[in-house]
Amino acid sequence: MDYYKLFNLEKEPFSNTPDPDFFFRSTRHAECLQKLEIAIRLRRGLCIVRGEVGTGKTTLCRHLVRLLSKDENIAVHMVLDPGFDRTGDFAAAINEMLTSTQNALSCTTVAEHKEMIKHHLFESGVDNANTTVLIIDEGQKLSAGCAEFLRELLNYETNENKLLQIVVFAQNEIRDLLYTHPNFADRAALYHHLQPLSRKETAQLIQYRLQTAASQTRKTTSPVFTRRGLRRIYRLSRGYPRKIIHLSHNVLLLLLVQGKSRVTPAVVSQAAASLPGVKKTAFSLPDWQKTAGVTAAAALLGLIVMGAYAQWPAGSAPEKQAETAAPKKDPPAEQNPAARSPGPAAAAPESAAESAAENIPSSLGWVRINENENLWNMLKRIYGTSSDTIVAKVKAANPELENPDRIQPGQKIRFPVLNPRPVPKHQHYWVLRQKSESFNRIYQFVFAKNPSDLRVISFWHPAEGLRHGAVKKQPFEKYRDAEQALADKNMPPAAQAEVLDLSKSGMHLLTGGEKD
Repeated sequence: MDYYKLFNLEKEPFSNTPDPDFFFRSTRHAECLQKLEIAIRLRRGLCIVRGEVGTGKTTLCRHLVRLLSKDENIAVHMVLDPGFDRTGDFAAAINEMLTSTQNALSCTTVAEHKEMIKHHLFESGVDNANTTVLIIDEGQKLSAGCAEFLRELLNYETNENKLLQIVVFAQNEIRDLLYTHPNFADRAALYHHLQPLSRKETAQLIQYRLQTAASQTRKTTSPVFTRRGLRRIYRLSRGYPRKIIHLSHNVLLLLLVQGKSRVTPAVVSQAAASLPGVKKTAFSLPDWQKTAGVTAAAALLGLIVMGAYAQWPAGSAPEKQAETAAPKKDPPAEQNPAARSPGPAAAAPESAAESAAENIPSSLGWVRINENENLWNMLKRIYGTSSDTIVAKVKAANPELENPDRIQPGQKIRFPVLNPRPVPKHQHYWVLRQKSESFNRIYQFVFAKNPSDLRVISFWHPAEGLRHGAVKKQPFEKYRDAEQALADKNMPPAAQAEVLDLSKSGMHLLTGGEKD
């Protein structure tokens, strides 16, 4: 039985396949698509689009293929999985794709593959005035050798333009490849960071998919997503299209089971219970206050929530939110050049902190293991302490990690967020030696310096998102104390040395900081 027909829909509206028919042109995706098309038609060479898992890169990729394929002067080729262990195999696959299987089989070395591809590109681009486009999905899987092979293909050019247009869609991990191979990174004519959807765009995406899947004989569909229901979907999915689609699919199934047609916050929360990739949140107080005619069951749930609130340990979210909201007399604005006006968020610190907490990711990122490393020392650098409990959580985040006591150089380990919490007052200011969006890059900085007073710190910025820094272990409650420590002549010089200010409302520490 096709469940969607029961809602007067002709197609499944929330399929988890990247169907170009359901491509929603959000402001973010439309901007990215336009930039890509311009760069390709101008033959600029290399374009890189990065984003977190589930931001819609693959759907955008398929839509770009469909768009370009309409032009008979553009030849589009696509690599779905560039994770080749050998550069020769990657070169053979590209050669076969651009020329023919017979040509690829006749080559035995990478140099022969490059020469054949070069001949093809000049014939197609110069003699026939065609544009050849190579689109690579899952670009974070590119090895250093494969990236170098692509860089060499970009050398084939005329005085006016590149003969091969390469578009790479990748997760954020590609930043490490670009950082370690600047010759490849410098070739990028376009480097675009694809962001999740806003709350308004989340609602528009759901409505667009329902309208696209709707029966042509009916202008309206059976499921009605209420405004508060859409708001709950955004808060649970944090604007990631993949999570929005999975959650909305579960919502429709739940409506069928319960015989309902209206999507309320309660329905959304219940549908989210079986989705491990969706961040779970409790009903917010403003939602309850706005709900007319609260039932006895709702009142009971409210008592349970209040009971849980009372059980929270000291130093947890509510107390710290109040602490952040309190006006700080130290440091004065003229003494703290890094201080920022709290803005409108200060008027409602509880809502700001709640909103910030819902956007916090579950993972800090991954780290590539160095020679002579052990997991326990890594935990101390990252979390400030190590224990069997933390090792177990890291192992749970890395199912392939069979024995935590035996980690191999070159191996990648992902580190989870263990204890996200609003920044305590005594940890508002840190002496920062280095900062980056890349977790691996910051860890390698700390590992290379290896001083006893340096550690990794990860934090959530309400506007900038996940950030990492290498800091001195001693935090400060007052800005002027951190500033004095920064000016210490005994501290080794660093290009990015500054006072890291985590006093802003909505800031969360993600790596513990309990034991420094």
